[in-house]
Amino acid sequence: MAEPISYVLIHQVDLFSQYQKQLIDLLKLSSTDDAILGFDATFDDQKAHQYLLSLEKEIASQSLQILLGIYQGTVVVCCFLKRSHQQTTRHLCDLQKGMIHPHFRSQGLLEKTLAAIAFECMAQDIALLTLDVRGGSKAHRIWEKCGFETYGILNDYSRYQGQSFDGYFMKQRTLDLWNRFQSFHPQQHATHKILQLTKTFDSQGSQIMSVGTELIPKKEFRTHMRETLEKHLTLGHPLFQYLLDESHPNPELLKFTTLQGYQLTKHFLTYIEHLFFHCPLPKHKRALLHNMYEEETGRLSNTKNHVVLMQDFIRALGISDAERDAATALPQTQALIDYRLIACKNPDLYHIGAAAVMVASEGQNLESVGDEARHNILGKVYDLKEEDLLFFSVHQEEDVGHVQQGLALLADLCETPKMQQEALEAIETTCELFYQMYQGVYEYFGYDKQEQIVKPELIGEA
Repeated sequence: MAEPISYVLIHQVDLFSQYQKQLIDLLKLSSTDDAILGFDATFDDQKAHQYLLSLEKEIASQSLQILLGIYQGTVVVCCFLKRSHQQTTRHLCDLQKGMIHPHFRSQGLLEKTLAAIAFECMAQDIALLTLDVRGGSKAHRIWEKCGFETYGILNDYSRYQGQSFDGYFMKQRTLDLWNRFQSFHPQQHATHKILQLTKTFDSQGSQIMSVGTELIPKKEFRTHMRETLEKHLTLGHPLFQYLLDESHPNPELLKFTTLQGYQLTKHFLTYIEHLFFHCPLPKHKRALLHNMYEEETGRLSNTKNHVVLMQDFIRALGISDAERDAATALPQTQALIDYRLIACKNPDLYHIGAAAVMVASEGQNLESVGDEARHNILGKVYDLKEEDLLFFSVHQEEDVGHVQQGLALLADLCETPKMQQEALEAIETTCELFYQMYQGVYEYFGYDKQEQIVKPELIGEA
């Protein structure tokens, strides 16, 4: 394949609408593969329409996500990720309707797609993958080779052309699938730091980095964390030379960069919610409750829900709600999202999640160019009003306190040299991932090749 495949995770109905026709066309091809996906020659346009409506309902209820592989604008791979609404079984995911376009088989797409599936599932705290398949079929043999084990057999599982077939129900741990196919992940370089976290899920105490032998005093540890944050300022990325250039404003670059930032904003309350829920220290739990309340309501700052504030800024740039909702994360942006999500959802990695979110992430809003905040410069360059920039001004003011809260929490929480050094590593890693996110935009616009693309599409494929 001349170009790399890109993956889109469909989890919203609006995004699903863009790919419906191509998805149905791909699924219809299964009728020529002995109806292995459950569709036969009777799957006509009317049935396809009814099927799409049922998929929309499942996506809207958040019980279904669809991973699509895109090559040159065409859907060539699909896999349905079906989850339960029950809290006790949220760690399970059933893989359904896995399909590769016949013209793209035997080109390594299976391995890449399995790596992408494992990666997405780890980010959602899914520990065990299941599937069912017609016994004796080519698909059955493939799943066995990919490490799936049979845990049950159902007689008369399916009937096709007058024959009855047994069904094989199979399973595999998400981490095992990732370990088998991680080298095929399309953005292996961007996920290196996430791999370090996933290793801790299964390592029973393995160390992320070399550790010292003595516990650092709390006051000194707070200083070390602050210094680690300040040593990795992302405003030094060359992208900002293009964004903040008063003589050559670039609205399309600002729009695209903002839509990548919006992908982060959408997840931030989720991080805080998990940090609040898992916090083992009552006084710090109360501070997180205030943080969460402000994120959700904006009442402490007398503004709005923080996602809504970001949406107001996006509208001020001339981006429609449809464009905003259809935009997806670049791989580097998704790596930053997933690194924090994995850490925040796992109580054993609480100190890493707290360092990544409360210090490194909250600390991003404290950067300035000289004595001036970056959002004030953006306002001047792009003629934005003060009310358009409320998302940034509110965060710059509040995040001073949030970073202090994070430093205090980690000073009390990290009771071993290993925990202290892992927290420092998390701050450094998160800042690096922020830098890589800007690098992703920089490369998307061709600045790394000294070629400026005048007007790229705002809605990229991740």
